[in-house]
Amino acid sequence: MSTLTDRYVFAALRSIPEGQRGDIERELRGSITDDVEARVEGGQAPADAETAVLAELGDPARLAAQYSGRPLYLIGPDLFLDWWRLLKTLAIIITPFSFVGSVVVRMALEPGDPAGAFGAAISTAINVLVHLGFWVTLVFAIIQFNGTRRKDLGLQPWSPAMLPQVPRKSQVSLGDTITTVVFIAFFIGLLLWQRIGSMLYLNGEPVLVLQESLWSFWLPYVIILLVIEAGFTVVLYLAGRWTYAFAVVNTVLALAFMVPVLWLLATEQVYDWAFLANVDWAPDASAWIAGITAALVLFISLWDIGDGFLKAWKSSRPAPVPAGVR
Repeated sequence: MSTLTDRYVFAALRSIPEGQRGDIERELRGSITDDVEARVEGGQAPADAETAVLAELGDPARLAAQYSGRPLYLIGPDLFLDWWRLLKTLAIIITPFSFVGSVVVRMALEPGDPAGAFGAAISTAINVLVHLGFWVTLVFAIIQFNGTRRKDLGLQPWSPAMLPQVPRKSQVSLGDTITTVVFIAFFIGLLLWQRIGSMLYLNGEPVLVLQESLWSFWLPYVIILLVIEAGFTVVLYLAGRWTYAFAVVNTVLALAFMVPVLWLLATEQVYDWAFLANVDWAPDASAWIAGITAALVLFISLWDIGDGFLKAWKSSRPAPVPAGVR
């Protein structure tokens, strides 16, 4: 298991350019070791000494900024990191949903222009990011201008207990999280688009692909399930690593999607096969379309379940001892 020192060094180095990390790691570890040994010689327990030394060093992100000569000046050094963490969290949560909302509204107004709807949605998402950056920064700037400190806002002071775990291959990255949430938002947009327009156009005319009766329950059910899945993805990113509890939740969500969809496909309640009359396809086209869909749903769901447990297993294994640790 990683020590507090390992976790502190990792947190400090991850925002420092690769070429500078070697020297800084040696210097930082040496300084921490010397200070801890001095406290132990003074009669303090090793664990307490390590915690006290790291607490004195303070937030590793702030220390990294000092090492790399990167001043935290945009808001002010006291509130800069709180501003940055809040801005990232809001961007991950709000931007995808603004994309979906824009698609729904635009398709309701102009159902015959799907390309324009998605173009407008991209523009809306970019505008949301710009406004988030402006308004969150403005609020923090006003707070800073008034001389308010972190302690005045009731924000918890940094402590070694807040250090992240040293990453393993199974941990969730920000890029993976954003990709997953955007994909879910896009899929929700496609389903809502089917409600007011169509996924398929023939000769410039919209063609109904999914059965209209699905909107009485099953499609709203799937959309709600996808929203929950997006929320789960964000929670997983904030937690920082897979656990068996997360793997179980992931399994429940996957089964809640897979089982009803396979049943609907088996009972021919998904596709409106009337559109086949307008295309020159084989007579058994409906059978292989349903079969391919079922195979994809089964494969993706089972892969997702297995992948969750595999990542949880990897996360539960002891981390390799970093270089320089004795």
